[in-house]
Amino acid sequence: MVNLTIDGKQVTVPKDATIYDAAKSAGIRIPILCHDKKLHPFGGCRMCLVEVEQMKGRQIPACTTPVTEGMIVNTMTPEIIQARKLVLELLLLKHPIDCPVCDAAGDCDLQNLTYEYQVNSNRFQDEKFQHQIDYQNPLIERDMNRCVHCGKCARICDEIVSFGAYTFINRGLEAKIGTEFDGPLNCEFCGSCVSVCPVGALVSRPFKFKARWWSLNKVKTVCSYCGTGCQLTLGVKDNKVLTTVYDENQGFHNGQLCTRGRFGYQFVNSDKRLKTPLVKKNGKLEEASWEEALGLVHQRLADAKSVGASSVAGLVTPRLTNEELYLFKQLFNKGIGSDNIDHSAGYAHDALTAGAAESLGYPASPASISDIQTTNLLLVVKTDAYETHPVLGFEVNLGVKRKGVNLRIVSDKKGKLSKLPNAITYVHKPASEVLLFNALAKVIVDEGLADSSASSLPGYDDFVKNLGACAPAIVAAQSGMPIEDITTLARDYAKAEKALIMLPIGLAYPGHGKALAQATINLALLTGKIGKEGCGVLIMGEKNNSQGAADLRIHPVAGGRDAMAILDGCASGAIKTLYVVGENPVISYPNRKKVEAALDAVEFLVVQDLFMTETASKADVVLPACSFAEKNGTFTSAGKAIQRVRKAIDTIGMARSDFDIFNSLYSTLGCDSFKGLSEAFAEIASVVPSYSGLTFDGLDENGSVYSVANKLRFVSSVADGQESAAGAMALITGSALNHCGTLSLHGEGPMYVCPEGYVELNSGDAKKLGVENDQTLTVKSSVGEVKLKAKVSMRMPEGVVFAPYHFSEMSINSITNGAPVTWVTISK
Repeated sequence: MVNLTIDGKQVTVPKDATIYDAAKSAGIRIPILCHDKKLHPFGGCRMCLVEVEQMKGRQIPACTTPVTEGMIVNTMTPEIIQARKLVLELLLLKHPIDCPVCDAAGDCDLQNLTYEYQVNSNRFQDEKFQHQIDYQNPLIERDMNRCVHCGKCARICDEIVSFGAYTFINRGLEAKIGTEFDGPLNCEFCGSCVSVCPVGALVSRPFKFKARWWSLNKVKTVCSYCGTGCQLTLGVKDNKVLTTVYDENQGFHNGQLCTRGRFGYQFVNSDKRLKTPLVKKNGKLEEASWEEALGLVHQRLADAKSVGASSVAGLVTPRLTNEELYLFKQLFNKGIGSDNIDHSAGYAHDALTAGAAESLGYPASPASISDIQTTNLLLVVKTDAYETHPVLGFEVNLGVKRKGVNLRIVSDKKGKLSKLPNAITYVHKPASEVLLFNALAKVIVDEGLADSSASSLPGYDDFVKNLGACAPAIVAAQSGMPIEDITTLARDYAKAEKALIMLPIGLAYPGHGKALAQATINLALLTGKIGKEGCGVLIMGEKNNSQGAADLRIHPVAGGRDAMAILDGCASGAIKTLYVVGENPVISYPNRKKVEAALDAVEFLVVQDLFMTETASKADVVLPACSFAEKNGTFTSAGKAIQRVRKAIDTIGMARSDFDIFNSLYSTLGCDSFKGLSEAFAEIASVVPSYSGLTFDGLDENGSVYSVANKLRFVSSVADGQESAAGAMALITGSALNHCGTLSLHGEGPMYVCPEGYVELNSGDAKKLGVENDQTLTVKSSVGEVKLKAKVSMRMPEGVVFAPYHFSEMSINSITNGAPVTWVTISK
């Protein structure tokens, strides 16, 4: 630690701190334009000039100057104040004084500092810049006439996002922030540059002219898209969510968001939101009262309870709060007496609810998000981990570029993570991940690299015995990954002091289930890399509360039907009443034709949702639900953080929260309704061991990361065989960077960037087929066919094609059946 004096105040800080850091820790404010806590110090704006007595009063930038023992610093001498005024005058020399129409007014650091330092005149005169304003993309407006050259946009895009869309071009007075060939901005559109811009050079176009910053009500909550659990501040006015507000001190991610988090909030205000209950009359859905709609639902559930609860089933989205999911489970298990409940098609949670639960004793990851930057070796399953959880991708970027984390990727294609410094991507045949992890374990056992603790765990002997069929030479032939790569990766993983495996799961990844989760956990157990910092397996649930749904066991646990069996029951007549909450199986579940036939066949279908989805259009009763912005509750992230969701706006139309709807039905079925969220959470804490001791009101802004009690064991994992089809190509599905499930289809921002589905294929395959970018192709499987636009790239291996699963029109589930690989033929 280092001791120094700032403005007469004694301060003690770590030896790697800067003067700026030291002053901030002591509550002493030093003005600055070019600094952000996530970025390397830059020292470009010179607003943070201070005097150091040991340097004879020399003025130096506080943000780049490290502290030294005994240093005496003055931050507000008359000379420093004059220097800062001079800096502001020079910045204003070229800067347009267009505050009345600038969208950053009220949130502009330059404006605020000019006011604070009373710079009401300028000793310098020059012509203003006349740079052309970039209006060519719908999300980010670029006006370089307002730029103050802080470089924060270029730095955050390079250091954290690792895209590099911006850079300084030209020199002297002609210098400016430019893009590739100084053309329109073309990037990931995560909005990180907008969030850190201290002026109005970069503004959010969806928010432009919507409101002044000072008129916004700011509500802290949690993002409702993926399982990362990013904290979010919503800017609200006139009962509408108008923007997201950047806060560098918010969450583990320091306010960093992806496209859907930053720009995907518009679904809350959508004109397409369901606002009234609907009841089918004479084959047509018509508006109804809540009394009528709930009365019909209650009657069906009550009848089923009395004559046969097994004829009722429920499918629910893991986007609901913990309290809502728990009440849904109680409604079925206790209120009706049915165990026919599931979510995410039944397979998309198996890695947690079956794999981790059996191997670890709990359905959660034996690692946390903080382990990403503290590990030595990071082994990522599929480059899609960046697309599924972009902010965790930012954590990977930081770990590799700042902490020297050794990044290894096993994937069926290359991706953005493959481009990181010194990253090694081992490309294998689709759906051979389980084989590969078993082969890695085989090498470690055969070469005596296993940890001494492994042999004492239950299941070890059977596990080692079953590795006999996973010799590297055999697996190399089956997976297409060279034997040398298998042995090298195994040795490097075993010898690393700390190693972490990242495994994304979700509806688009049917192969990422129980077997793969257990194969990765086995590898970590074998090398003693569980229960230590920077070690373990981080299983990345797809939706915002996928982990909560796993914790609460929102799946059949007493012999009930899983999701696909529920649909089979609908088709056969065994299931007569189906209650679907927030899921859209028609689009997101595999084999669309089969799903539609099942929903058409069921006697009574209830759908509770935000929008008139393809599934809702088939319902007998439609119940309008609230978005995350209209209710309170908790979400649990992939990193096991239980966080508060806070109501930001009043409900839209006649919509009700899922909790209120379930509670009404629960009470009409003869059960005691919950008096509120606190009571529901208290009951959760009493039945879920990991939540024990927690209270709803006791969760602060950072939430609580729960701990788990390990019951470790080896479980032999067996890969399903993948038979190829002669002359066919391997289709793999996944997530598009800007989308998450089907909810993002209603978000303005994600749809601007990626508005439709596509099929991505290798440039060599495209050449053989005579295919060019954006050409419409017919993709055909044994299940059906679909027409998709072509996207030609270099990242796909020959013979392998990729398609995202989110889109309703030309939906890829028209040709998939739930297998990890779908064999297809492609024609023009």
